[in-house]
Amino acid sequence: MIVIFDVGLGITNTNDAGYVSLLHTILLAVTLVVIGVLLGLFSFILYTAGFAALRRADRRFRTPMVLCVIGLVGLALIAGFVVSYAGAINSAIACPSSNTTCQNNATSIAHGVVALGYVGGLLGFIGLIGLIVGLYRFGSRYSNSIAKVGAILYIIPFLSVIAPILVLIGAVQVQKKLRQTAIGSPGVPPTLPPPPPA
Repeated sequence: MIVIFDVGLGITNTNDAGYVSLLHTILLAVTLVVIGVLLGLFSFILYTAGFAALRRADRRFRTPMVLCVIGLVGLALIAGFVVSYAGAINSAIACPSSNTTCQNNATSIAHGVVALGYVGGLLGFIGLIGLIVGLYRFGSRYSNSIAKVGAILYIIPFLSVIAPILVLIGAVQVQKKLRQTAIGSPGVPPTLPPPPPA
């Protein structure tokens, strides 16, 4: 995202066709970032709800829940930054090709909007820490090593892609274990809430 931002600031040394082509490429990248941020918001909402449910049985899930809420605020700020940036790029595309002043003014983003991106990134990182801690505690509480490995993999950049899959597998295993416990003791509901949605 920072590379997209740096590339988009005050471009004057490209020809008109190259400039517009570059702006279209940046706009496509920004669109993909928006999709990623929306998916991140959705997953943080689900994890936060899961940690809130687990908090009723175990106070240790309060901190991850609060940190995930902070992460939600961060993702919302990032979304605001990306939408503002996309608007600036779209305005630059609409400028006449010969008017470099219009193009430069459109791609120059106000410092307040840039601050949204940086502050949002920091808060999102704090939320990610809460997510990792909460998922690891979930794996520890229910004695599920797959969920713990999934939590740890969230830290590693390229392996973080498989982390949600492992967490989901761990959550399904825990849910089956809780159901078997409930079936083994008829009339006695499980003392632990179901695992958080993955």
